[in-house]
Amino acid sequence: MNLVKSTLSNLKGHKLRVFVTLLWIIMGITSVILVSSIGNGLKKEVETSVNKVNPNKTRIHFEPADYSMTNMSIFLKPFTSEDMEQLSFTEGVEKIGPSKDDFDFASIHSNEATYDKKTTYVEITELKKDTKLNPIYGRNFSLDDANRKVIIITMQNATDLFDNPEKALGKGISINGTIYEIIGIVDESSVSNKTDENKSMYNMNPMEGYVTSYMPKKALDGLVNQYNYSQEIYALDLVVSKGYDVFEVANNIINKLYELHPDINGSYKTDDPSESTQELQNMISTINKFVTLITAISMFVGGIGVMNIMYVSVMERQREIGIRRAIGAKPRTIMLQFLVEAVFITVCGGILGIIVGFIVVNYASNYLPFKAIPNVNSFLFASIATVVTGVIFGIIPAFKASRLDPIKAIYK
Repeated sequence: MNLVKSTLSNLKGHKLRVFVTLLWIIMGITSVILVSSIGNGLKKEVETSVNKVNPNKTRIHFEPADYSMTNMSIFLKPFTSEDMEQLSFTEGVEKIGPSKDDFDFASIHSNEATYDKKTTYVEITELKKDTKLNPIYGRNFSLDDANRKVIIITMQNATDLFDNPEKALGKGISINGTIYEIIGIVDESSVSNKTDENKSMYNMNPMEGYVTSYMPKKALDGLVNQYNYSQEIYALDLVVSKGYDVFEVANNIINKLYELHPDINGSYKTDDPSESTQELQNMISTINKFVTLITAISMFVGGIGVMNIMYVSVMERQREIGIRRAIGAKPRTIMLQFLVEAVFITVCGGILGIIVGFIVVNYASNYLPFKAIPNVNSFLFASIATVVTGVIFGIIPAFKASRLDPIKAIYK
């Protein structure tokens, strides 16, 4: 009890030094919790992506022989809508269709739209959740539009069909024999994505700035039937029936494609889904190593701060230590006092660091593309780390204090 009182009394007498030490510890613990929470959130995001990988699904793409044509491979017509029907009868194929992984072009329906003998070429897609529309004329979709045949067209489409784009509102245009009412008009300034505000490796939008017309999902599904695919097909998504080998079926599809396109200048390739899964798992492993490294650095820096402050304390109190030794205080008593002071400071700093860390994590989550997840392990680890830091980095100056010669210490 006397040791505790003496520790508190000594700490009160050196408030500035204690405050500086606490800052070291608070910053260290806060960084540990923040980094580990971000790591937990990123791990969960990656694990979710891993779980979404369908082991029975693969992707078939085309690589031109002339690499200068890589970005213009569509002009080689490696995939056509007529291929789909023939490929769907291949043994082991559960489902095959244009891939939706390449710039979302496969999800765009292209067709002609007419009004009063005027024609324009429209590219239509479904309005995605991460896309915000602010039509320059007219309005956005409402809940009532879900079952209606309505469309929001581009400024170019409106200019092609009408003398004044504003006159397009409320008019009906014919697409593939069906009339769709125009409720809005958009251009580049009308379309914004969440990626504009919060970009990340998971939500980068490769079509940023690319403007299309928009329809509700039900209306677009009605326009695009099973074999009426986009005219621009960059790759195929293949889902294999259970009991069949994915690569064997994919190779059969590739062989069939060579038969359908015997003069194609290039080669068909299939992706290995296990490679994607392995890459994501390696990413999780890298995240764990990174979190461990940052934690070690943070605690080491905090520990150095504690040790420096305790060394200063020993130097300032040499006379006190010498007098106590001269009147009979044992070295272990002196060492224990300084050790208790170091542990007391680190524990207090750890508690405050945990509180600050929790606040910082919640604040940081608002600016991350995923939620930072603090868990019990993070707080438990931080608590243990504070005590260990206090003991390890406090024992060296405490040991030095206990070994001071009382006579020299008094007269210094």
